[in-house]
Amino acid sequence: MPDGGDFPGGKGGGPTPFSNAFKPATIASLRYNTSQTGSPVPICYGTHRVSINLIEFWGEQGFGSASKGGKGLGSSGGKKGSNANYSVDVAFALCQGPVNFTGAPNGFLNGSTLENRVWANGSVAGIDRTPVNVYDGNDGQAADPVFVSSDTNTPVLGYSGTCYVTGTPLQLGSTPALPNISFEITGFETGTAGPDFPGDANPGSIVTDLLSNPRCGAGFPAANLDSAGSIADFAAYCQAGQLAMSLLLDRQQPCARWLEEIAQVAVAAVVWSGSLLKIIPYGDQTLSANGATWTPDLTWQYSLVDSDFLDFGGGSDPVLLVRSDPASATNWLSVEYMDSSNHYNPQLISVWDQGLIDQYGLRSEPSVQTHEFTNPTSAKISAQLQLQRKTYIRNTYKWKLGWRFSLLEPMDIVLLTDATLGLSGAAVRITQIDEDDNGELTVTGEEIPGVTP
Repeated sequence: MPDGGDFPGGKGGGPTPFSNAFKPATIASLRYNTSQTGSPVPICYGTHRVSINLIEFWGEQGFGSASKGGKGLGSSGGKKGSNANYSVDVAFALCQGPVNFTGAPNGFLNGSTLENRVWANGSVAGIDRTPVNVYDGNDGQAADPVFVSSDTNTPVLGYSGTCYVTGTPLQLGSTPALPNISFEITGFETGTAGPDFPGDANPGSIVTDLLSNPRCGAGFPAANLDSAGSIADFAAYCQAGQLAMSLLLDRQQPCARWLEEIAQVAVAAVVWSGSLLKIIPYGDQTLSANGATWTPDLTWQYSLVDSDFLDFGGGSDPVLLVRSDPASATNWLSVEYMDSSNHYNPQLISVWDQGLIDQYGLRSEPSVQTHEFTNPTSAKISAQLQLQRKTYIRNTYKWKLGWRFSLLEPMDIVLLTDATLGLSGAAVRITQIDEDDNGELTVTGEEIPGVTP
């Protein structure tokens, strides 16, 4: 880990990244582009980079001077001949709290403590070397003491439950423009992804908190979440499969969509079963890594034969088969993740099936956005699992059943026997069930290659 260096012009003097290259302006024209009313308060799971949102400023100061610039954050940094120096007392909101500013695996090492990073106008330093005051976002947290003593805005707020930072004052240098700042946040459920991913969160833990957190969750009843069953199994699958996430909820969209995205990149399915919400992985092989072992449940529910099927009519076979063309199957897949080792910039990582490329030529598709991942290991494993489903799940079956099979659910496994198709106890995973007005079930399922019941 690198040692945390001062921001240039921060506590050490010299040119500062917080001085913007604009022409000097009057004090009445403080510039900022980071204040949005009505914007969502981000929720951070794992460790992520979070941008600021200006929530308050006061105490603007600026004066003509030919003397040396100040040494605070954003000072003009000791350059003689400056016409003006500007400063302002400011508060920036970050995200839902409580969170903290230490422990990021790619942070700056300060003794035995990893200090999270702060980015400002192209430079980066540890939070301990940045002259701002941080407030973790605890309920009932006290207001900044400088704001309490001198803030002209009343009432003075402690922003209970919101993580925020203050500059008292924030030195702007020779221009009245607020800097472009972002902070590395260690958020909810960090450390639940297993020993190999200390800065990430387990997707199972994310799902549970996202749905049922009493403060910032979706208000989903905890009693209707299959926490001890399928969600716990999903968490074990993700840990053993090294699918560790750091997810930043920074835009408005339905919670169901967030849930769908998590399941998609983890290669699992969200299922409503009776009164319980379940998440069931598509995995069919035992996994053992990252301090956990996961064994798939391949128990079949029914063994279906010709006498169980209902007729589609028109003289067709009771089991319909659709087989995709292997020559058109995707054999090269790229995913985009947020690389924490590269300042959380988007990074592409690709996986491919060389045998199919040699046989049929390159077949690719647009890259898949997997911003839930900030480490290359998890992103690559997710890409490989997604590619395998696109490449090797080719047979899809459809059949009709009577109401006596109404206990079947999506993701259940059944055995199909059909002489016409040459099926004899073939394992099939149900992906969809449609019930008509007569109570008859039209069931769609996919093959599970290599699985023998």
